[in-house]
Amino acid sequence: MTAHAKLASAHIAQGGRVSLERLPTNTTTSNHAVHRWFNFIAGFSPELVRACAAMTPESPSAPLVLLDPFAGCGTAPLAGRMLGLKAIGYDPHPFFSIISEAKANSHRYWTDLPLIRTAIGNGLNKRGDAEGYLSTSAFAFLNKMFNKADLDALVGARISLQDEGMGEHPLAILVLSRMIDYSCFAATDGIYKAPSSTKRALSATASFSRVLDTVESDALEALSGVNDAKIYAKSSENMCEIESKSVDLVVTSPPYLNNFDFAEMTRMYLYFWGMADTWADISSKVRSKLIVNTTTALRGQKELQTTYRNSLPFGVAEEAAQVVDELTSKRLVKAGKKEYDFLIYPYLSQMQNVLRECARALKIDAPFHMMVSDAALYGVYIPAPEWLGTIMRASGFTDVQVEMVRPRGHRWVLDKREGSERGLGEYYVFGRAA
Repeated sequence: MTAHAKLASAHIAQGGRVSLERLPTNTTTSNHAVHRWFNFIAGFSPELVRACAAMTPESPSAPLVLLDPFAGCGTAPLAGRMLGLKAIGYDPHPFFSIISEAKANSHRYWTDLPLIRTAIGNGLNKRGDAEGYLSTSAFAFLNKMFNKADLDALVGARISLQDEGMGEHPLAILVLSRMIDYSCFAATDGIYKAPSSTKRALSATASFSRVLDTVESDALEALSGVNDAKIYAKSSENMCEIESKSVDLVVTSPPYLNNFDFAEMTRMYLYFWGMADTWADISSKVRSKLIVNTTTALRGQKELQTTYRNSLPFGVAEEAAQVVDELTSKRLVKAGKKEYDFLIYPYLSQMQNVLRECARALKIDAPFHMMVSDAALYGVYIPAPEWLGTIMRASGFTDVQVEMVRPRGHRWVLDKREGSERGLGEYYVFGRAA
């Protein structure tokens, strides 16, 4: 039986009510308490985590330890905690790591919710001066996405939280960030917030009520679980905080090699919270810390191409070189001249670092579960899952399997992007630590 067949069996045995094709997507998250507090389009389902955990033999002496080296909004750490596991997550994105912390450790912050409610309510009533408080670049961007009165009220709430000593409180940041999302009238174009497009928006006051109602209705689940999750706001290329051979399973989904920019996707939140004040800030404070998968993150990477290539297993390096050459040729005749050719080596080399760290951290024979996608840039097919599988074998994994679980739909394949003759899909990559 293949690893994917075993995953499907575990999902069914857990009473899974969603199709297998939805496991690697975030489409079920809104149905789950606490998970629904803050969602993101690039996530996977809590059902996937449950199925993976069910495939792992229980320890007779201690809770299982689950690791997600790309924690994002905390789906795996939160699901693991609710299952009674010890959970560890890594994410260097300054906003995502806070959201992950708030959700994965909701039981730790729950008693502060009345204080958060009062502080935000007072701030909404007093209002702030968004133009005077935010940086020039941040205000110019956000002012296109909110009614001025609502933006002033939301800034007032942020100021009130700071005045009450909760300006860095994870749950407070989550609550106000979700309010921001509801109050923003800019629609999502593909996966980016686009100031030029619109959607229905709630007033700041109405969004406050909606968010608090949702959070408070999940009290039972928010307080469940006896183990804290540990979220590290750093890259998983070096997970020195984890002892070797101490992790029972990995469940993760890394950035795809598809030129989607996680920093730009979160620009609204980064600007509002002052985590970045300018476009240059976003590059230096956010993009530079993430796995290279977008042309906007290439500063300082072009000079390292040879080093990255030489770090890869020979077969992967040779196949990648052919793709790089083809992308270089395409770039020279394309109007946009996107430097996709410079993404391949750093992405694979940095992912290799993460995979090696996972192999080190996992106990012998412990399972590794990863959802990842292939890509087509300028119409050139990039078999990233197969390459990562080969890198895993060279990094100390055995029983490595790479299987497509679903074709990728319209959420990821945009009309303005060239496809490839070979259809794209999301893949389940499985392995065991040696």
